[in-house]
Amino acid sequence: MNIKELAREYITQDNCGTAYPIYCTVQEQICIGVIDSDYDVICPYGDGQILVEINDEGENVYFGYIWHPVEFFLTAEGAGEYIKNNRHNHIGNLRIYVNHFDRRNLEMRGLLNELNFKDEKE
Repeated sequence: MNIKELAREYITQDNCGTAYPIYCTVQEQICIGVIDSDYDVICPYGDGQILVEINDEGENVYFGYIWHPVEFFLTAEGAGEYIKNNRHNHIGNLRIYVNHFDRRNLEMRGLLNELNFKDEKE
């Protein structure tokens, strides 16, 4: 994708419900280890715990998981294409997570201006 195509995609994509310009990260779900079964909160490190039966006697173990960012994109289309073409390089589940740039991020505002992204509030 050349810079003109990227600019066209970026300025026409859905802003995903935010008034700020967005960027996307591809995140991979990874295991952070075993969590004590008496632990009374979901998981202090991320998106929860999964109960796994580890043997025939019915012993259960809770594994904690987090979503770890693996790549950054300006467009959701680029993030989706990455997942489609690189899923085989990852062990865990992959997802696209949408973030937004703060208006005070002057580096990104400069880059977005080069892409002809016009912020109505500027």
